[in-house]
Amino acid sequence: MKKKPQAKANFQLNSTASVNESKLKRLPLIAGLAFGTITWLLLNLFEHEFLFRVQELSLWLPTKIYFDERMMEPGGMMSYIACFLTQFFYYPWLGSLLYVALLLAVQWLTQKVFSIPKRWTLLSLLPSVLILCCSMEAGYWIFQIKTQGYFYSMLVGFLFTLSAIRLYQVSKSWWRYLVVVAIAAAGYPLFGFYALLALLTIVAMSLTAKERNIGIALLCIAIGIATPILYYSVYEQTRFARMFTAGMPAFQFAMRDLRTWIPYILLYLFPLVIPFIRFNSSPAHTQPKSRFVLTQAVGIVVTAFVVQLFWFRDPNFRAEIKMNHHMERLEWRKVLDIAKSQEQTPTRLMVLNRNLALLKLGKAGDEMFHYLDGGEAPKSPFEIRLMQVGGKMLYYHYARMNFCYRWCLEDAVEYGWKVDYIKYMVKASIISGEYPLAQKYINTLKKTIFYKKWAEKYEKMIENPELIAKDREFAGILPLYQFEDQLDGDNTLVEIYLLNYFAHTYSDLNTPMFDEAALMCALTLKDIQTFWNCFFRYANSHKTNRMPTHYQEAALLYGNLEKNVDISKMPFDKSVKMRFQDFMRFAQKHAVQNVERDPEAKKLFYDRFGDTFWYFYFFIRDVKSY
Repeated sequence: MKKKPQAKANFQLNSTASVNESKLKRLPLIAGLAFGTITWLLLNLFEHEFLFRVQELSLWLPTKIYFDERMMEPGGMMSYIACFLTQFFYYPWLGSLLYVALLLAVQWLTQKVFSIPKRWTLLSLLPSVLILCCSMEAGYWIFQIKTQGYFYSMLVGFLFTLSAIRLYQVSKSWWRYLVVVAIAAAGYPLFGFYALLALLTIVAMSLTAKERNIGIALLCIAIGIATPILYYSVYEQTRFARMFTAGMPAFQFAMRDLRTWIPYILLYLFPLVIPFIRFNSSPAHTQPKSRFVLTQAVGIVVTAFVVQLFWFRDPNFRAEIKMNHHMERLEWRKVLDIAKSQEQTPTRLMVLNRNLALLKLGKAGDEMFHYLDGGEAPKSPFEIRLMQVGGKMLYYHYARMNFCYRWCLEDAVEYGWKVDYIKYMVKASIISGEYPLAQKYINTLKKTIFYKKWAEKYEKMIENPELIAKDREFAGILPLYQFEDQLDGDNTLVEIYLLNYFAHTYSDLNTPMFDEAALMCALTLKDIQTFWNCFFRYANSHKTNRMPTHYQEAALLYGNLEKNVDISKMPFDKSVKMRFQDFMRFAQKHAVQNVERDPEAKKLFYDRFGDTFWYFYFFIRDVKSY
C-alpha cells in the first residue's frame, strides 16, 4: 500500500524530466500551423503590394497556345502550374493562403518521405523555410527573371520531387524500377531538374538503406544522365548546358552573387544529405525535457534568423512598389505620403514618381523640393534599369506612348509576356488611336481570371471613342499628348530622355500642363538658359496673379548668378525675397563652395533651407539615373 504513491511520484518525475515520441504526436501539426500562420501574417502585413505586383508580372491563359509555349522547355508543366497559382495574388490574402498551404504540404511530405522523428519536427520545416527564402529574397529580380512563375516554381518543383520519392517508397519489388523510369521519362519533361533531384535522392536512399539496392542506384544514375541528353533533340530551343538545370532559376551563377544562391543550394542539398542522418525513431526513445526544450528554442531562433536574413527588406524597394500600386489607381496623394514618410535617400524612380504626382495635383511649383532628393542605387546583385522597374508607367503618364509600347514589347520578348505589359499596350494603343491593336490585347486579357472586367472597361472605349476623353485616367494624360509622338532614342535612360524632351520641346500651343512639366524638368537640369525659356512659356500659359514659390526661388537665384534677364520688376513674394537674402548671408558665412565636402555644414543648410530650390541647386549633385 505504501509503494503506490511512490510509483505515482516516479511516473510524474519521469514524464516531467523526459520526452518520448508518443507524447509528440501533435507537434508536427502545431509547428506547421504556427509557421503557416506567422508566414501568412507577415506576407499580408508587410508584402501586400509586393504580392500584387508579382502577379502583375506574370501571365496565365487557359489556351492551347499558352500551354504549348510553356511545354517548349523541360519543366514546362511546373511553369504552367506556377503561373496558374501566381495569378491568385491578385487578392494577396488568398494567394498567400494558397502559398502557405503548399509550404505545409512540403513539410508533411518531408516528414513522411524521410521518416523524421516528431521531436525533430523543425528539421522537416527546413525545406519550407528555404523555399520561402528563395521567394522572398527576389526583390528587384521580379522585373527581369526569365523563369516563368518564379515565385511558385521552386515550390511546385520540390513538391514533385517529394511526391515522386514517396511513390517510389510505397512501390514494391520490381515496380520500383518502373517508377524510376517513369520519373525520368515523364517527370523530366514536365518538371525538369526536380525530376533529376528525385533520382539523386533515390540514389542516396538506396545507398543508405539497411538493404542496399545497388541496381536501383545505378539505374537512377544512368537514366538521370541519359534522359536530358536524349531529350536534347526534342527541346530544340534549350541549350545543352541548360538541359540538366532546366527549371532552376534562370539567372547566372557567379561567386560575387553566392549569397543569393545559398537558399537554393541548401534546398537542393537537403534531400541528398538527410538520408545519411541516422534518427532513433523508436517510440520509446526518450530525451531529457530540458534538452528537448533547448533544442526546439535554438531551432526556432535559427529558423527566424534564416528567414529574416534572406527576406528582401529594402525600404526604397517597398516604397517603389507601393507608389506603383497607388499610381495605377490614380491615388496621387498617397504617392506623396509615401515620399514624405521616407527617411533615407530615395531612388531616382521614387523622385520621378513623386514629381509626377505633384504635376498631376498641380502642386509642383510650391512643393517640389519639400521632399528628400538624391539618387540611391537599387539594392540588387544584378544590374537594374529604371526602364524595367518603372519606365513604362512613366512614359505612359507623360504621354510618350510609342516608348511605352516599345519597351513593353521588347521586355515581353526578353522576359515573357506579363499582365503589366499587356495593360499598358492596351492603353497606349487606345490613346494612339490604334483600336484594332488594342482590341487584340483586350481579347487576351479577357481570357484571364481576374482581368476580364478590366479588359471589358477599355473595350467599351474602343466601341465608343467619346468615352476616352471623359475617363479620369486619360483626361490626365491627353493634355500632354499634344505633339508628334516620335520614337527616337532614349538608350533606356528614362529620366534623361524625359528631362530633355519636355525642357527642349517648343510649341505655340497653349498647353499649361506640358509647360509646367517643362519647367519642372528645367529646374532638375539646372541649366539657366533652359530655365528662362521654360519660365516664360509657363508664365504665358498660366494667367495667374502669383508665380509658385519654387519658380520664384529659381528666378531669384539665376537672376543674381547671371545678369542676362532683368528680374527687378518681377513680382516676387516678399517672404521669398527675404528668405533668399537670408540664404545668401548664410552661404557667405559657411562657404558654400566647400560645404558639399562637409556633411555637418550640409546638414546645417538642409535644416534651414532644405525645402528650397537653392538647396537642391547647390547640394544635390552627381545624381545618376539608371
